[in-house]
Amino acid sequence: MLKLNNANRRWIGLALALWLIALIAIIFLPMSRGGAQASHTDSLAQSLQQTQAANGDSVVAELVNPALVYNESFVGYTTMCPTDPAELTQAKMQAFQLDGAQVDMSGKYGYMVLLPAQQGEEVTLDRVNLDTVDICTVPQSESFPLNTPIPFYLDDGTWKMGINS
Repeated sequence: MLKLNNANRRWIGLALALWLIALIAIIFLPMSRGGAQASHTDSLAQSLQQTQAANGDSVVAELVNPALVYNESFVGYTTMCPTDPAELTQAKMQAFQLDGAQVDMSGKYGYMVLLPAQQGEEVTLDRVNLDTVDICTVPQSESFPLNTPIPFYLDDGTWKMGINS
């Protein structure tokens, strides 16, 4: 054993106490903090507005998990955009039983088409202002499971779907 005088014992006791306090803080502080992302806003634009873009030359995109944006009543998604080819838009309108009154294809809005978990229910449209969140950079001709991440990057104040090259 070490032979310590009283002053050295106090220093070692103080160091141990501080180490224990730091250990307890490391364990319990993360549990008391809220998450950085608001879950289930049911709005892609709102979720991205609450997101801080990572900085750095090596960051080319932020991954957004739609399963954390939209609630459990959906199982998949696709997009519907004014920039999509007319045949693709018509095919989506027919497949999802939408009419022209439900969507504004003038160019200001795009839509996240949310596929319901229950068969027989109608799809839900999340209207996205393309000036703030551009989901129309790549036409999507297929649907994806809701837990498939979507890459976004920030370009002059607008979130754009895709990878910044």
